[in-house]
Amino acid sequence: MTETNAISKPLARQYAGHPLIESMGQAALLNPHFRLPIQEHAGDGWIEATDLFLGDDERLCNLILAYGQNAWGTTNPHAAGSAFIIAYLSRLTWPVIAQYVLARRVPQVSLNNMVFHQTGSGIDATALSYPSFAALSSDPAAGHQDAEVLPDEAALYLRLKEWLFDANVSLVIDALHQSGRASLIVSRNAAAASCSQAFNRLYALADTTDRVVRDAEVFFADPMSLLFGQLTMEVFEHQGRRGFFSRRRGCCLWWRSDRSNDYCSNCILLSREQQDQRFREMLEGRR
Repeated sequence: MTETNAISKPLARQYAGHPLIESMGQAALLNPHFRLPIQEHAGDGWIEATDLFLGDDERLCNLILAYGQNAWGTTNPHAAGSAFIIAYLSRLTWPVIAQYVLARRVPQVSLNNMVFHQTGSGIDATALSYPSFAALSSDPAAGHQDAEVLPDEAALYLRLKEWLFDANVSLVIDALHQSGRASLIVSRNAAAASCSQAFNRLYALADTTDRVVRDAEVFFADPMSLLFGQLTMEVFEHQGRRGFFSRRRGCCLWWRSDRSNDYCSNCILLSREQQDQRFREMLEGRR
């Protein structure tokens, strides 16, 4: 695990013109979920990610159950754990993958560089402590003091796996299992599904669709990745329109929620023909 330098909590204005903040801002013009903010101030309610996930098991368990009840209307530990990690991942994987695909940069998202703001029984903000990142030697920002320069794309991808999966998501999955009895199988599939959703959005919004598909193939075909074997992705065409959709090999348990009246479009419980129909409806704008 790569350590983050210990610094005081920065104010966002101190990073005006920072290359990572600028490239995340550009990505956010496509979709606001492609931006991961920097912590603007210290104060009451802020929790270090290592403290939240590697510290007090009872506090984490209470947060999981509270979120499951509020979001999905459930206190079942497997369903609540799924709801919690899906919400967590949506704030994490989308900006990381967007930076990797669009800018060939990787934000330093190890748990030791992330913070959360707790209000009442929930989390209302996720942020980086410090805007450090990895970049290629050809990146115009390679000389920046917060950049770790890597020699090629293979090294950049390995750093992404280290920071995103080894030093973050894998630890979170284990913590949710230990603290709240969340299912390891469901959580691992949720991680893959969250990454596939980021690729799906990038394919729909970005100009570089070929790169999106190539990068997704690297993510999901890597036998050493947390994502391996969890789903497949394919370009699906209907009435001259194309989408980049996943077919999951696991279930998020949304159908068991009190708030659900249907299955997800790519649910493993649906036949391939049923999934195809839902993909067509999505491309038609009816779903």
